[in-house]
Amino acid sequence: MAVTPPLSPSIAVTKTSRLEGWIQQLPEYTLSSLSTPNADRSSLKRTRPTSSPPYTSTMSTRTGSPKRPRCDSDIEVLPSHSVSAAGAASNTSALLLNERNTFSPPDSQAGARSPRRTNSPSRDNITVLASASPSTIMEPSSGLKAPPPRRVRDVMERLEDGLDRGWIPGLLRDLIEEDRDFGYQRFERHAWSETAASNFSQPGADREECDSLAYMLRKVKKIWLNARMCQLRGRDENAWCDDKFWLQSVQSQAISCEFLSCVPTASGKPRLLDCKADFTLSFSHMASPGFKDLYSRLRTAGNPVVSHMADAFTKTTALFSCVEVKPASGDYTEAAYQLSIWIAASIRKKMQLARQVGQADKSRLVEPCFAIVGHETHVYFAYMASEERETVHILGPEVGPLGFCETRSLSGIFRTLRLWRNVIRYGRDEGSEGFWGGFIGPVLQKLTGDNDEADGATLISTPPLAIG
Repeated sequence: MAVTPPLSPSIAVTKTSRLEGWIQQLPEYTLSSLSTPNADRSSLKRTRPTSSPPYTSTMSTRTGSPKRPRCDSDIEVLPSHSVSAAGAASNTSALLLNERNTFSPPDSQAGARSPRRTNSPSRDNITVLASASPSTIMEPSSGLKAPPPRRVRDVMERLEDGLDRGWIPGLLRDLIEEDRDFGYQRFERHAWSETAASNFSQPGADREECDSLAYMLRKVKKIWLNARMCQLRGRDENAWCDDKFWLQSVQSQAISCEFLSCVPTASGKPRLLDCKADFTLSFSHMASPGFKDLYSRLRTAGNPVVSHMADAFTKTTALFSCVEVKPASGDYTEAAYQLSIWIAASIRKKMQLARQVGQADKSRLVEPCFAIVGHETHVYFAYMASEERETVHILGPEVGPLGFCETRSLSGIFRTLRLWRNVIRYGRDEGSEGFWGGFIGPVLQKLTGDNDEADGATLISTPPLAIG
């Protein structure tokens, strides 16, 4: 049978010298794993069938490359040649490739590895918003040179109601302490409210109230068990929102550009600062309880757009407050930045509507907003100062009773629910001290073309907030 002819002496010498030069360049610790190439080149031969001619390949001359050394055009490449072996004589001494030994010369760039660059994180934060146009200023209320407006302080106190003591109904004490599913729970001595009857079995207990509280406890238990599982397994983001607070998800919806702040760029073209929030409370389109008739009259009057959102449905819905949610490992600063953009745009839209009907008083436009990171609820208050046209101020996160709302414990869940009850009561309040009666209700009523504020803008009375 025909075999591949042996290498010519000149080519063999050239190959041997190249291989020896390459070995000398290797680090010392790799030399011991290499087998010295055998001078006998017979191992480079491979028996082939008679019908197959010897396989040779001549490389064409290439122009110089800054990354690879040029190969001579007379180098013969045989099928038995392999760059994965140190020598053809023995496959037992294979050279393991890694970042320290490659087949590229040390001065070659072919084997160089450049670290993969990650995308640079956004540097936008609440400081950027303070210098934007129009500006949004976030700062803690503690330490302000001048106290916040009286209306803002009133809303703060209203949301704090019942968070310092008595936030857990006393009627539930025996049921909670006897329920083994709750395990050990630590309650502050002033957490329990004072009630006429200490438990459900006493004659003085109101049966309707007891049934309502028992229903609440079942829902609280479900929230707590879910929150504990999330905490143990690292999934904290959605533990708090198991109940139905009539929250509307807006996390995929854009904000109308006219209400966003912008900053200048090097090119001279303004850049919009745009971020989304996760949830908002909305005034329902349902007939009962809701504002179906009011929304219909707004459309008839040619004023259907009453929010700052671009979504076809949400822009026709009156919104109140916002919630940005992050997991426990999430960025708290990013959450504050996102809710700042969202609530500032919401405040500007509401003031646009107010000016449209000739109402210039900004003092009653105060909205709470929330950043929930893991199990912690951080409370903020957004408003416009009377002496500034479009600047939105956001105070927070608040400390004291408002800073103790969390879902890691049963006591914290009851306190958080009390906070949300206060928030919704303030938002629905038809009186002059409420958000609806004091600001948004009269504005929307005037936008319908009906100046009789007592007709059509009244909330349909509903029972206190139920956790369902």
